[in-house]
Amino acid sequence: MLVGAEPRAPYERPHLSKGYLLGSVPQERLPLRPAQQYRDLQVELVLGEYVVDLGLERRAAETQSGKTFAWDRLCIATGSYARRLPGYEDALYLRELPQADRLRALIERGEPLQIIGAGFIGCEVAAAAVQQGCAVTVYERAPEPLSLVLGTALGRYLKSVHLAHGVDLRLNATSTPPPGARLLVAVGSGPRTHPGLQVDGGIVVDELGRTSAPDVFAAGDGTKHFSPLFETHIRVEHFQTAQRQGFAVGRAMAGATEIYDEAPWFWSDQYDLNIQYVGAVLPIDEAIVRGEIGKPPFTVFRLRGGRVQTVIGFNDHHTVARARRVMEARKSVSSLQLEDPNFDLRRALA
Repeated sequence: MLVGAEPRAPYERPHLSKGYLLGSVPQERLPLRPAQQYRDLQVELVLGEYVVDLGLERRAAETQSGKTFAWDRLCIATGSYARRLPGYEDALYLRELPQADRLRALIERGEPLQIIGAGFIGCEVAAAAVQQGCAVTVYERAPEPLSLVLGTALGRYLKSVHLAHGVDLRLNATSTPPPGARLLVAVGSGPRTHPGLQVDGGIVVDELGRTSAPDVFAAGDGTKHFSPLFETHIRVEHFQTAQRQGFAVGRAMAGATEIYDEAPWFWSDQYDLNIQYVGAVLPIDEAIVRGEIGKPPFTVFRLRGGRVQTVIGFNDHHTVARARRVMEARKSVSSLQLEDPNFDLRRALA
């Protein structure tokens, strides 16, 4: 039984800030699976029901409408919510399809758009809107867009890209625009957690997705899962990890013992740039560039103690894919090899 608060079957959210806004991904391509597949797999969909109590002791979850659902094993996959900004309750927030529809209608009319936040959502929406002819203004308190994730040098490059496409970037912003119907707030997300479970920046789970409660598992970006690869708990707020960890947790609930040990990977499309990121946001002490920042394709490797922690590629998917395999295989690559565009990283796997 799959219980969800939204009235529609599960769909892919990444498109909502990318292709769906541009019109290149129609609504019929959004569902995660065909409706018939749920029936074939004998999965009962219970939609439009918001769970308010997991019922950890009585093993029966209760929804806002008063319905109860008994369970033997429970998986919490409630994901994240868009963080609200005080005073901007009536602004646009992008997390679910109805919100994307409102934003898409505004963009299709070519109306001016203001955005608070230059993270991934803010930057992707800005790129989509300005390409559709909208005047776009972005307010960000940091000195560069995405600097917390990408670092100063890559943030500075991304800043130049948005400025070149006509986005009005208000960086180091100390004030924000007044609330309005043409304002998108994109200031990050927070995990949807639940009482009775251990929480530390997300629902804490082990490498099999087990929570602190018996027979209760959790998967997705609402969790902070233990990564054997990085030997610490990490929280990843992106689709690919939620999907892949979800597969592993589902198998574990059925009795499998194969742990989730993959390197997190996600992407962002902005203009003609495809930005791919592998790894976790962890402390580093060295950065190595393959190619030249500002001239795609290029890739930045971030290391700690000589070990690759993060790989960030701009239009360089082959390098990123191969580096990911090297990371997961726990193979060593020298700084000179990482820097050398003629060194095929697949050789490190031999």
